[in-house]
Amino acid sequence: MKLRHLEAADAPAFQRLRIEGFALQPREFRYAPEDEADMPLAEVAARLARDFVVGMFDGDTLVGIAGLTRHGGVKISHKALLWGMYLRAEFRGRGGADMLMSAILDHARGRVEIVTLTAMSDNPRALAFYRRWGFAAYGVEPAAVKYEGGYFDETLMSLRLA
Repeated sequence: MKLRHLEAADAPAFQRLRIEGFALQPREFRYAPEDEADMPLAEVAARLARDFVVGMFDGDTLVGIAGLTRHGGVKISHKALLWGMYLRAEFRGRGGADMLMSAILDHARGRVEIVTLTAMSDNPRALAFYRRWGFAAYGVEPAAVKYEGGYFDETLMSLRLA
């Protein structure tokens, strides 16, 4: 497996992988497959050009992704949001998620002081993974996501780099 920064040309593969993740793990993401499917490829490419998105490849196949968006504005530009982390199930447990996280945090260091993220509160595996990397919960947004008639809380987490 190898990692590289995704570029605008990677938009189709990136979008397909996000749709896959949203479809296979609907309770772990705040977005639905149709949210991503309805986004024009030009917007997806613009996101890849604007944000730092790292992709994990098995040969030429994109199998994992994670994104980092730096907040705009003078007062909050010291923070960035980690988003969209997904790794195909057959590549989990082999260090792939750690490689993605390491790349995101390496990129963040020296650029921002704090990285934030949200994770579904009923996803203990994700919460444990983020805690292992030093993220700490600082709150819970109740009923952050409504899915199939139920409401799900999101845990808000942050990691201070500086």
